[in-house]
Amino acid sequence: MAGNRNHYERAFTGWLAGHGIQALAVDERRRPVVESRLLKNFDFLVNGAQSVLALDLKGRRGTPWITGDDLFSAMAWRNLLAGRVQPAFLFAFFSPAGRFSARVEALPATTHGQDCGTYRFCLLWLDDAQRLARRRSASWGTYGFEWAAFARAVTPAAEALLPLYA
Repeated sequence: MAGNRNHYERAFTGWLAGHGIQALAVDERRRPVVESRLLKNFDFLVNGAQSVLALDLKGRRGTPWITGDDLFSAMAWRNLLAGRVQPAFLFAFFSPAGRFSARVEALPATTHGQDCGTYRFCLLWLDDAQRLARRRSASWGTYGFEWAAFARAVTPAAEALLPLYA
């Protein structure tokens, strides 16, 4: 099945398995070079009857952010795979106690409980990430999202993934 590198991957893999969704975890040790830059691999490849999703999992406690490398790599993969995949960032918000901030609780997201805590999974499509990303830290090369715009743009994981197998 899919990923097992950290608790976010294990939780998402458990959710996928519970819904009969097959996914492939991508080996991070083998990375191609594009435009003299090493590409970051996506974490999961989910193959449905009509489309394929390339998901880059972002485990977070409350604030959504990505790196410039995440954005560059997702765009490069979209170009390399010639539109045959839909890249998205899969945000996995985690709370060990199962209590989230009001704004994370209000997100359109799929909730999944594990022994270690509760997760809220939502997808941000690459086009939306490109449009909404704002420089967070120049020294760290990170980009964040204005919360209200992020909340309007994300899709619950179940809403994006379950129709692939309908």
